[in-house]
Amino acid sequence: MNNLSLWALSFAIAAPGAALADGEFTIKPRGRVLLDFADIDYDLASLKASNSDAEFRTARFGIFGKLGSNIKYVAEFDFQNGGDIQFKDPKAKDVKLTFKLNGNTSIVVGNQKTPNSMEEQTSGRFTTFLERGSVTDAFRLSRRVGVVFKTHGDRYSFSAGAFGNDMNAVLYKNEGLFSNEHSYAARATFTPINTDNQTIHLGASVRRFTGNTGDQIRVRARPRIHLSQRLVDANNQGKNSTLYGIEAAYISGPFHVEGEWMAEDALNSSNGFFVQAGWFLTGEKRAYSAKKGAFGRIKPKQALGEGGAGAWEIAARYDTLDLTSANAGKMNTWTAGLNWYPQSHVRVMLNAIHATARGVAKFGRGNTDGLQMRLQYDW
Repeated sequence: MNNLSLWALSFAIAAPGAALADGEFTIKPRGRVLLDFADIDYDLASLKASNSDAEFRTARFGIFGKLGSNIKYVAEFDFQNGGDIQFKDPKAKDVKLTFKLNGNTSIVVGNQKTPNSMEEQTSGRFTTFLERGSVTDAFRLSRRVGVVFKTHGDRYSFSAGAFGNDMNAVLYKNEGLFSNEHSYAARATFTPINTDNQTIHLGASVRRFTGNTGDQIRVRARPRIHLSQRLVDANNQGKNSTLYGIEAAYISGPFHVEGEWMAEDALNSSNGFFVQAGWFLTGEKRAYSAKKGAFGRIKPKQALGEGGAGAWEIAARYDTLDLTSANAGKMNTWTAGLNWYPQSHVRVMLNAIHATARGVAKFGRGNTDGLQMRLQYDW
């Protein structure tokens, strides 16, 4: 495992854009580094404290390319661990093969995300805020080893798959691919309008999870700051659950709005939603792919160093997670954001957060305020 990861890294740290090619066989580097800073104040019933900290949110390196005309591959590993870049036991991210059946249909095998949520399917390089909506965290949307069928048209996408464990559990915890848990998931999207200036996106997804040992389901979330404590935590929610989600997004020129709702019916039902909106002060339009049902990379109209000052974006989000039925309280979070894109592969983000905990929350009722910043580069 370590030898494979270091082999991938040796390609990833090569000059961006470099590639080796032999007929239909290609190798290209890819990666990202996200450095976060946070200042947090807790004013909760059983936690009154302040702290400042920093971490490498991600230090990811890998390779991608083709193995023939109809096969693509990706192998990415995250070398951050507890804030420090380490070369011991790097975490596998996307490690998968894509077999193209025809122009619109493919089968993907390997460690990959389950097909749920527009926010989750959008790369963390392109999300509007430092952290995704709390439902994606609370309901454990993550990568698993599995097989996914995908197809799409000009205005729709559909994907469905079966999954076992996370590859890291198999590599480092000696768990079998399907010995600990398995799940099935599907997602469908529809884009009734998709023009140069306007886009409407609609979607829905479902996931059935089955654990094979113990009460494996845990629903918990932070107030959208990765360096903060989790304010709500419902543990031991049984072995089986079904997750339902609906999503919608609208783009009109420099303005965009997005929202999702999710609910999970484990031993106790839990649900949450977020609504967010953003505006590009410099006139850019948020990139969108109908075949993926997800957002893409922002390209400044005038990049820094090319006669402009890059792209500037302001955004706001309301986020709520209700674990009242699980006797774990409720968390509401407001986030204001400012994003600067000096160039298409560089971003500086600033988020201000105000969260409230209510009911039987982990540290009781009260407020949490935070300010966080990210320096991001990817290739």
